[in-house]
Amino acid sequence: MKPAIDEIGLDKCTSCFACYNVCNTQAIKMNLSEDGFYYPKVDEHICVECNKCQNSCPSIEYNNKNRQKQYLKIYASYTLNENIRKLSSSGGLSSEIAEHVLDHGGVVFGVAWNKDFLAEHIEIRNKDDLQKIIGSKYIQSNIGFTYKRIKQIIDMENKNVLFIGVPCQVAAIKKVINSEKLITVDLICHGVPSITAFQKFLFDKSKNGKIVYFNFRDKELGWSKGQVKLITKDGYIYKCSKAEDPFFNGFICDLYSNNSCYDCKFSAIPRAGDLTIGDFWKAPEDLMDERGLSLVISNNDVGDRILKNLIVNNKIHLRKSSLDDALKGNPRIANGKLRVRKHRMDFFRDLEKNDFNYLYNKYIKMLKRNIYDED
Repeated sequence: MKPAIDEIGLDKCTSCFACYNVCNTQAIKMNLSEDGFYYPKVDEHICVECNKCQNSCPSIEYNNKNRQKQYLKIYASYTLNENIRKLSSSGGLSSEIAEHVLDHGGVVFGVAWNKDFLAEHIEIRNKDDLQKIIGSKYIQSNIGFTYKRIKQIIDMENKNVLFIGVPCQVAAIKKVINSEKLITVDLICHGVPSITAFQKFLFDKSKNGKIVYFNFRDKELGWSKGQVKLITKDGYIYKCSKAEDPFFNGFICDLYSNNSCYDCKFSAIPRAGDLTIGDFWKAPEDLMDERGLSLVISNNDVGDRILKNLIVNNKIHLRKSSLDDALKGNPRIANGKLRVRKHRMDFFRDLEKNDFNYLYNKYIKMLKRNIYDED
């Protein structure tokens, strides 16, 4: 049998790390490509053709038994903890769900920045560490052996484990682990941009200084007026609105996302997680709040129970909404299609040898934010 990556090809690989986690012979390595995405590389001398990678690959087969659209339970929500709400990108629901799991003796896995400001999934057992996973990271996280570790915790410690990730990652872990102890939250995802482009952006905006703080969604001016903010050790501060920030523009205009993001089978209903969370953009006027507002979708009974518990314990505000309202600002809930920009391949050809300022002026500056406009 072919390895999974040979079956699907790089165009359909979501970089979910499922194959990497199930390979018992360590024949699969995850390498960061020149374009800035994690892809599996198979050592054919070690591979024993056991077919585990194919069986675990959600891009080959994925059966989702979560609710169809007519049965979804959709809410506008926010945490009643003002400090969490202030630090969070939107309404702070992920933090409240994570705290709920920890309070009941469970373990949490979410995405944090490492010392080099690359995103990676980390294990959390202490509420004091939850601040590490607060806030949107946007770039693709390095999963490492997270799925293998979660299976070990479930099997050896009999603990509930919460996994928070983008839909393809949630689909992957549910292929790897079949357990009622696994709780999943999928994040409404616009796609994952190039890590190489992000690193070049950081180098440019930090003026080669040591970065001590970075936030894609600083809410100093309010939720809808979020800023990209960077601080270096020597005190230099870069602040720019999302609308004007060069990296964020290239990302939101779909110039340099992963190949599979342009036709994502996991940005769809039924959703992958027990719960789906994102910003409630374009919410009804009476709900808009500059402190941040979350969109929450309960996709099954597990999601219902968690939200009910948070309400009973006075942790969150919850108000019923509709799929129509949710889709106005979040079409990726149900539609995985993105437009492929005509200069995308030219951008990647220039990526390796040029700095981000050059790339911005040549490719990003001319883009329009409406993806249906011409380049």
